[in-house]
Amino acid sequence: MGVRNKNAFSIRFWGVRGSIPCANSEYMSYGGNTSCVQISIPDIEEFIILDCGSGIRKLGDQLALDTNKFSGKIFVTHGHWDHIQGFPFFKPVYCDDRNIEIFFPHKHNGDCKRAMTTQLTPSHFPVTPEMLNATIDYIDFKKEILYFNGFEVSYKQAAHPVNTAMFKIVIDGKTIVYAPDNELDLQSKSRFLKSFREFIKDVDVLIHDANFDRQSYSTKQNWGHSAWEDVVEIAAQCNVKNLFLTHHDPTSTDDIMDVRAKLLTAFNEKFESVQFAKESTTFDF
Repeated sequence: MGVRNKNAFSIRFWGVRGSIPCANSEYMSYGGNTSCVQISIPDIEEFIILDCGSGIRKLGDQLALDTNKFSGKIFVTHGHWDHIQGFPFFKPVYCDDRNIEIFFPHKHNGDCKRAMTTQLTPSHFPVTPEMLNATIDYIDFKKEILYFNGFEVSYKQAAHPVNTAMFKIVIDGKTIVYAPDNELDLQSKSRFLKSFREFIKDVDVLIHDANFDRQSYSTKQNWGHSAWEDVVEIAAQCNVKNLFLTHHDPTSTDDIMDVRAKLLTAFNEKFESVQFAKESTTFDF
């Protein structure tokens, strides 16, 4: 955290909650909005967003006023409600001078548009897709590396009940992995853990699902989420430099999160930084 280096790129957390937004006062320290992360790169006049949870609403309010960012890219991990529910409230999609590309993990042709616009029906919302004035490209993202101006993106399939991506973003030799919904079962004999370790080895930033602790995870295996202690263990073994634990469960109040944060300090020496992600905070490189 701290003063922004003008030569650095930054990661800002706009939503770190899982499952459903939490608006009560006992969630304000860590944040109540669902998944949304922004990456900013110097000299690139476009927005880069990971997921469209409720946190994207406030981000959209800011971007709608930014005359330097008329276009951008949104990478959506999967179509579960907490990762797309903010899309209809994202102001830039109503601006006719904006160009937006939305990327979604490919399984069937049309998955991206279907996932993002199914909620835009009269039964669920007063806005229909035809009422979005921006030029929007819905892109089914196959397992390949996509090269853009100043960065590249690829993904690996997550351990989650539906088709879900863990995105890897490379910027100027620095690597970010974003995996907000991924289950790490340390007792599993599957090949997934080995391939996951390879995927995150030596990354500069890992933003990973930490929905449970080990006690609560013991009764929620196969739900598609991880215990924070397991994530820390694997990340340390894989030489992750900076670890952000995210997708906080709706039952995890600030008091519960503060207890976990104190326990997490025991692992400080294993990372350059390690913390539970908090809404509205920024991490600079």
